[in-house]
Amino acid sequence: MSTRPRRAAAAKAAVVVVSDSDEEVNLSENDDYRPPEAKNSRIDRAADAQAGGRQRWPTSRSAASEAPAPKRKRAGKEKENENACPNEVNADPDVQNKPSTSTKRNARTQKSSQASDPKKKRAAKDKDDEYACSNEYNNEDVVPLSAKTQPEGPVSSSTTGRSSFWERRKVWSIHELLAETENIQPQAARNIVQLFENENTIPFICRYRRDLVDHIAPDRLRDIRNTYTEIVDLRKKAEHIVGQLDRENVLNREIREELMCAKTNEELEFLYAPYKPASKGTLAERAKALGLEEHADRLLYGSAPKVNLSEIVDPKNEALATEALVMTGICNIIIHNISKNTNVLEEIRRLQNVHRVILKCSKTKESSSSKSTSSKASSSKGSSGIADKKLDSSKFENYFNFQCDVQTIKPYQMLAINRAEKNKFLSVKLDTNDYLKRDLMRFITDQYMNEGLQYPLRREVFSKSLEECYSKKLQPLMCRQIRTSLKEKAQKAAIDVFAKNLKQLLLMSPLKGERILGIDPGYTNGCKIAVISETADVLDTGVIYPHGVRSNKKAAEEKLIKLLSDHNCKIIALGNGTACRSTEHWLSDMFTAGILDAKCIRYSIVNENGASVYSCSDVAVKEFPKMDTNERSAVSIARRLNDPLSEYVKIEPRHLGVGMYQHDISEKILTESLNDIVSECVSFVGVDLNTASLSVLKHIAGLTEKKAEKIIEYRTQNGPFKSRKDLLSVRTIGEKTFVQCAGFVRIEPLSVGGRLKNPLDCTWVHPESYEVAESIVSECELKLSDVGKAGFIATIKQFAESEAKLDRIAKQHKLPMERLEFLLVALQRELLQDYRADLDKRPLFKQGLTRLDDLSIGDVLTGAVTNVTQFGAFVDVGVDRDGLIHNSNMKNSQLSIGDRIVSSVVKVDLQRRQLGLRLENMLMETDTSFTFKTED
Repeated sequence: MSTRPRRAAAAKAAVVVVSDSDEEVNLSENDDYRPPEAKNSRIDRAADAQAGGRQRWPTSRSAASEAPAPKRKRAGKEKENENACPNEVNADPDVQNKPSTSTKRNARTQKSSQASDPKKKRAAKDKDDEYACSNEYNNEDVVPLSAKTQPEGPVSSSTTGRSSFWERRKVWSIHELLAETENIQPQAARNIVQLFENENTIPFICRYRRDLVDHIAPDRLRDIRNTYTEIVDLRKKAEHIVGQLDRENVLNREIREELMCAKTNEELEFLYAPYKPASKGTLAERAKALGLEEHADRLLYGSAPKVNLSEIVDPKNEALATEALVMTGICNIIIHNISKNTNVLEEIRRLQNVHRVILKCSKTKESSSSKSTSSKASSSKGSSGIADKKLDSSKFENYFNFQCDVQTIKPYQMLAINRAEKNKFLSVKLDTNDYLKRDLMRFITDQYMNEGLQYPLRREVFSKSLEECYSKKLQPLMCRQIRTSLKEKAQKAAIDVFAKNLKQLLLMSPLKGERILGIDPGYTNGCKIAVISETADVLDTGVIYPHGVRSNKKAAEEKLIKLLSDHNCKIIALGNGTACRSTEHWLSDMFTAGILDAKCIRYSIVNENGASVYSCSDVAVKEFPKMDTNERSAVSIARRLNDPLSEYVKIEPRHLGVGMYQHDISEKILTESLNDIVSECVSFVGVDLNTASLSVLKHIAGLTEKKAEKIIEYRTQNGPFKSRKDLLSVRTIGEKTFVQCAGFVRIEPLSVGGRLKNPLDCTWVHPESYEVAESIVSECELKLSDVGKAGFIATIKQFAESEAKLDRIAKQHKLPMERLEFLLVALQRELLQDYRADLDKRPLFKQGLTRLDDLSIGDVLTGAVTNVTQFGAFVDVGVDRDGLIHNSNMKNSQLSIGDRIVSSVVKVDLQRRQLGLRLENMLMETDTSFTFKTED
C-alpha cells in the first residue's frame, strides 16, 4: 500500500498518465496514405474523468512514469485515514459504524451489505486475495493480470452493498474490453479501435491493413466492429447514468466506479436498478407516500426499535385503517426493494444458467387460430413485410407439443416459435423448477434475515413479501430475460445466415460473352420476355401466353423461337417466381418435342426475388423510362445471369429472399448488416471507374451515393478518368476518401482508348504502394506495360521466392512484410482477372424437368444449392420445388449457395409438396454444360 504523503501527491498532480487506449496504432512511419490518427479518444478520456483519473490497465509507459491519485476533499475522521485502502476495514468502530451521508437509497443498500454473513465475507476475501487495493493501482506499479498479489489486511463489503466481485473490477478502456469480449490479441484490438476511430472501412482494412488486425477475415471483423459499437454505446450510457445520479446528489466514488466497470448492458442495468426512480403510482410509491417506508426498512433490515402495526394504524386514513392494510403497504415497499437489489439480480442471472429451464409450446384453440388468420390479413404488410394470411398453422405443427431446454434450443426453432406465437398459433411459457426457486429464496433470506432483531412480525412480513415478490416480480423478470436473450441469439443467427447467403449470391460467376433471353413467368399477365446483348444492352422485349385463360401455346412457341433465332441467343434465364414450374414444364416439353434444340439451347433458373421491386424503382425508371414495368423485370432476370453483382446491387438486400425468417428481424439491423456485405462484395470485385453505374459505385468502400453522383458528373463533363489520382479532382473526394476507395476502382484499357497512363491503375495495387511496386518491377528488369502478361507474372513469382530480396525491399521502403507479400500477389494476377473466378460459383443449366410425382425413395439426383439455413440446405434438383437436405443428412459437410451436389431421395410428401434429400457427394466440376460441344 502506498504511504506517499498527500502533499507530495498534490505537488505532482501535473504529471498525467496516458492509458493504453491513447497509444498510437503501430503503423508504418512512412505510410503516406495513412489517414490522420485521431487527435483524442474522447470516450476513454471521459471514462478516466468519471473514474477519478485512474489508469485502467498497466503499460510500460505508465510503469515508468507513475502518477499520483488526484487530490480529493474529505471531512471528519476520514482525513486521518486518507491513504487507507477503501476495501480495508476501519479499525475505529465509531468511524466504521458512522451512518453514510448518501441518500436513503444508499443507506438501505448499505444495510443490505451489512446483513451478509461475516464468515462468507472472509471466505470471499480468501478466494479473491490476488486482487490489490482498488484505489492504489494508479499510484503503484501495476502488476499484469497473470501475476498474483497479496492484499494487505481483510476486505469488507463496499458502501454500495455490492459483492466483492464488483469491488475488484477496474474501469476498462474500449480496446481492453474488445479484446476480452472477442478473444483477440490486445495489440490487434488496440489497432482495430484506432482504425475504426479513423473511419477506415472493413474492405480496406482486410485488404490493405491485414497486418495490423492479425489477418482477421472480413466476416469476423464485422462481428468485432458490431461489438466495438456496442462497447462505445455502453460507455456513453454509463456516463449518462453517472451524470444523472450526480445531478440527483446520490453519487459517490464507489457508485461511479462500479457503473463505469459494467461490461454489459445487463450488468449496468443491475447496478443502476437500486437508484432508478420508481414509476409514479406504483404500489410501493403509494405506500411510501403514506409514510410506511421507515417501518418497512426496520422490518426488512431488523433495525431497532421493533415495529408494531397497531401503532401505525390511522382510522382517519382509509389506506391505514386496519393492520392488514398497513401490512400490505409495508409488503409492497419490501417487494420493491428486494426486486431492485443488485445482488439478487446477479443471483437470478447465475441461477438461470445453472438450473434447467424448459421452454414449452402448446397449440392454441382452433377458434383463436382461425380468428387470428383472418384478423392479421389486413395488417399483413406492416413490420413483418410478409402476408400473414398466407401462414397456415400446419407449418408449425412440429411445435404444437414441443419442449426444449433453453440452453440447447436452436435459433431457427426459436424464430419459428416466435412467429407462431405472434400469429396466435402457439402458446409459449417457461417452466422453472422448484430447485431454482428454493435456491433463490434461500439466497434472499440470507441477504436480509441473518442479522438484526428477530421477532415474529418481521419473519411473517418477510415471508409474505418474499413469496409475492418471487411470483409477481422475480419469476416474470427471469422469464423476460431468458426470452429476450433467446430472441437476440436467434436474430443474430438469422442475420448471419442471410449475410452468408447474400455474399455467395452476389459472388456468383458472371456469364460473359453470351446473349440471354430472360423470362418473367406469370399466368394472367403472361410471361414477359426480354433479350439482352453480351454487354447487357436490351435488344428486344415482348409478352407470351403459354398458361392461363389467355393461353396460346402455339403462338408462344413461335414467338420464343423467333426471338432466339433472330438474335442468335442460346441461353434462357427463367425467373423462379409464380408460374416458374409451369413454364419449366412447357420448356421441357419443347425440348422433348424437338422444338428447342437440346444440343445448343440451355436454360437456368434465376432467383427473381426483388425483380418486381426493381421494376417500379427510380433506378429502373431512369434506365428504361419508356419500357413497361413488367418487361423491366424480365430485363432484370436476364441481367442477373449476365452479371449477378451489378444487377443485385440495384435492389435492397432484404428483398432478395436468401435468408431464414428475415422478415421477423429488425429492419434497421438487417439492412445495416446486409449493406456491409454488399459493400464488401462490390469492393473486392472492383469496378471500372469509367463505366460503373451509380448503383455499383455507391457501394464501393469509402463512397456514398452523393460522392458516386459527383464522380459520374465529373466523368460526364470531363471525359473518362485517365488515372486513379484523377479522383482527387472530384468535388467531395478528399484524401481520406481516396485512400479508402482507390484500391477498389480501376481504369480499364478499353475505357481510355486502349492505352493506360499507369498500368498499375488496373491492378489490386493501392496507389500508396506504387513506388514500391515500381521499384520491384525495375529490379526484375521488367516494364510496367507488361503487367498481367505470362512472362511478367513468372518473373515476379520467382522474385517472391527470394527471402533476401524481400527483406531488403521491406527495409528499404520501411514496409511490413505482410503488405509486401500482398503487393507481390497483386502483381501476379492476370490483368482484369475477375475476383469471382477464384470462387468458381457458376449457374446451373438444365435441359429438362422431372415431376415430383415421378420420384421415389432412393432415386439419385444432381442439383445446385439455392439457399442455406441453420437446419439444412435447399437444393434445386430439377423437380417441381426445391428439396431439403436436413442437417442430419448432410454428412458433416458445409454447403454454400451454388455448390453442385449429388443427392438421394429420402422423403416424398405429395400432399404437402415436400421433398427430402440426403447428400451423397459433392461435384468438383461445378458446371459441365460450359464444356458442352455441339456435334457436327
